[in-house]
Amino acid sequence: MKKLGIIGGLGPMATAYFMRRIIEMTDAATDQDNIEMIIYNCPTIPDRTGYILGESEESPLPKILELAHELERQNVDYIAMPCITAHFFHDQIADSVFVPVSNGVKEAALYLHERGIKNVGIMATDGTAQMHLFDSVFKDYDIKCIYPSTECQKLVMSIIYDDVKAGRRVAMKEFELIKTELLEAGADVIILGCTELSIVKRDHAVGDKVLDIIDVLAADCVKKCAKLRKEYEELITK
Repeated sequence: MKKLGIIGGLGPMATAYFMRRIIEMTDAATDQDNIEMIIYNCPTIPDRTGYILGESEESPLPKILELAHELERQNVDYIAMPCITAHFFHDQIADSVFVPVSNGVKEAALYLHERGIKNVGIMATDGTAQMHLFDSVFKDYDIKCIYPSTECQKLVMSIIYDDVKAGRRVAMKEFELIKTELLEAGADVIILGCTELSIVKRDHAVGDKVLDIIDVLAADCVKKCAKLRKEYEELITK
C-alpha cells in the first residue's frame, strides 16, 4: 500500500470531498485496505485565479512548494492537489520534488481520449480558462475545448465564489443554463473543471454527460496507490 500526500485547502470543502471520493473509490474490505493519506488543509494559500490574472501580486506557489517539500519529507509515494486552477503551477511543483505529482488535466485528457470524446465543454475559473490549462494538454489528444459565453462564464464564477466557497446554496437554474449552452455549442461531455463545482455534483443532480474533475483526480490517486472499485471505471454521468 502506498502513501498519498494531499496539498489541500484550495478550497477546504473540495479537499474534504476529495478525501471522501478516494475512500469511496478504493476497493477496500477493511480499514487496513484503505490508502494512508497525509493532508495539509491550508486555506491561507493566496487565491490562484487572482494571481494568474494579475489581480494580485501574492503568488500561491511558495506555500504550495513548501507543502510539497514537507510531504516529500514524510515519505509519501504520490502527491495530489485538488485544485485545478493551481495546476497552472504543476510543472514547477513536479520539478521541485522527487515524488510524482498527479496531473488532473492530463488524466482527464487520457480518460476522454480512450473513450473517443472529441469535443468537451469546460466549466472552470477565469484563471483556468484564460490560461488555457485544458487546451494546452487536450490539443495533444485531438480534443477541442468549448468555453461558455462571457455572460455564462460570469455565472460559472458566481457559482464557484459566491455560492460554493461562501457556503451558500447553488442556483441550479444557472448551472443548467451554462450546461445547455455548452451542449448546444457542440460539446459531447461537460467537464466540471474546478473542484468547487464538484460540490455542486455532490449535492445536486447535474444530469448526464458530465465528467467531474475531482473524480478523475481521485481515481488516478486510487489506481496509483491501491485498487480502484470496478464501478468507478466509468466516470461520465448517464
